[in-house]
Amino acid sequence: MKSQQSSPKLIWVLWLPPLVLLANLAVLGLTIAYSSLNLRPYTPPHDPYQLYAARLAGLYLVVLLPVAASVVYLWPVFIWARRAAKQSVGVEVTRPETPETVLIRAGNSPVSLAVFSLLSWVLLNVPLLFRLPQVFEVITVGMWAHFIVRPFLAGLIAAAAVFFIADFVCRTRVWPTLFQNFQIQGNRRLWKIRVFHRLFLLWLAISFLPLCAVAMTAFLRMDLLPPEAGVPAPRVMWVIILIGATAALGGAVLAWLLSRSISQPLRRLEALMARLRERDFSVREQVGSTDEIATLAEGFNLMTERISESYAALETRNRELTEALKRVAFLESVKRGLDRFVPEAVRKAIEENPEEPALRKIQKDVTVLFLDIEGYTKLSEELAGEELSSLIERYFSLFLPDIQAEGGDINETTGDGLMMIFQRMSGEGHAVSAVRTALAIHEKTTIANQEDQGLHPPIFVNIGISSGHCDVGSIRLHSIAGERWTFTATGPVTNLASRLGDYADHGQILLSSETARRAHGHFNLQSLGVVTLKNVSRPLEVWEVPVDNPPAGNTEPT
Repeated sequence: MKSQQSSPKLIWVLWLPPLVLLANLAVLGLTIAYSSLNLRPYTPPHDPYQLYAARLAGLYLVVLLPVAASVVYLWPVFIWARRAAKQSVGVEVTRPETPETVLIRAGNSPVSLAVFSLLSWVLLNVPLLFRLPQVFEVITVGMWAHFIVRPFLAGLIAAAAVFFIADFVCRTRVWPTLFQNFQIQGNRRLWKIRVFHRLFLLWLAISFLPLCAVAMTAFLRMDLLPPEAGVPAPRVMWVIILIGATAALGGAVLAWLLSRSISQPLRRLEALMARLRERDFSVREQVGSTDEIATLAEGFNLMTERISESYAALETRNRELTEALKRVAFLESVKRGLDRFVPEAVRKAIEENPEEPALRKIQKDVTVLFLDIEGYTKLSEELAGEELSSLIERYFSLFLPDIQAEGGDINETTGDGLMMIFQRMSGEGHAVSAVRTALAIHEKTTIANQEDQGLHPPIFVNIGISSGHCDVGSIRLHSIAGERWTFTATGPVTNLASRLGDYADHGQILLSSETARRAHGHFNLQSLGVVTLKNVSRPLEVWEVPVDNPPAGNTEPT
């Protein structure tokens, strides 16, 4: 809630002490009117000025003491309410969090203010208890009722009036703002005033206390009649008292029945709400009347029914979502597994358009690199199959970071070789990346041979690299069993790179003349002259990258 909306209501807290003052003044006025009508018992001759000081002190006590106590009790609430009001002037801001002390005092204010009023009237009797024996030699029962019981009854009426006035102000103005995010249930510091308590106070205010005042007045006036008047004073007095007691008792019974008819359904709803908070959506309240409580019960039943349906639908959606997440997790695991077998270019093409990936064969300028482990057949004879596989995987794993870092896609694998395609940069750029990858592979191989010295024969990786235009894309194989796609680069450039790898010896890195032309300014290259390669129709010039010589110029691809 915005403080601009809530702060004006909170200012109503400032009106509680003046309302306490008005209620006590009203009761005091009734008491003075009672005295002015000469409805007093017989009092022996006395000096009236001796009671003047006690009366004056009593007036100040019953008027000022409850107001002062209310101000002291509500002072933290006043301070916080004014601070919240100042913060909201001209600016729409969120109301600050309410301190628990403010919440507790505001919640208990009707009872507290009523108690302050009752105690002030009770304290009025204290000076009278000390002054009456000093003023009168003999104190009759009527005098005790007039001077002691009458202020106590007035205090009860004032307390009931203050309670209902403060309760109305808090219910309509203060509590709806303060208790928005405050847990009332189970808070032991907050006094819970139930419907029964309110009806009991109402019965005191409109039935019991007025009837007590009538009975007391009758008792006092009958006591003044002389015996020769012929009026059976005791009998009349007891009749009036009996009528008052009967009316008070009847009112109490009716108030109890009314409170039961209201409070029991409300308590059942309170218990059902507690079960509803524990996610028991089967709770329902029986509709046992035709009043507002029945409407509340019907609304509660409708609410719980809709919550139950919504929760059931939510559980179904959660189960479906859980199953969907499991399928997604499974597909992710499959994807991660397939990523190990699918070239990067193919993976990206499928991610961009899963329905129709751009895998048709097109002619592109690429650099193809073939590497082959020399003497693989001899190694397979000397090493066990599992040991040989582990050895090959270890070396190829060493090469993978450099291949990926230079933008190469591993397109095909054989038992002892790899085919890579470099195509992400310009013609010169992917040629330089391929040569730099070859040099990194040779360096990693040399380091691994030194680390494994004596465990197996040295490994030599022969590399052939060729650049030019190839048909790059998928080859689709169709059969009755299904369709198989293979992503590769075909053409003379691929064949030449393969033959250069076959021609290389003892870890050489051989380049075609086109690759050498593109990479010449980046590396020190050495021509091997014109050579004849297997399954190549004409002799070609072959270039070698000396692995022991430093690179020439800038080796960064462009």
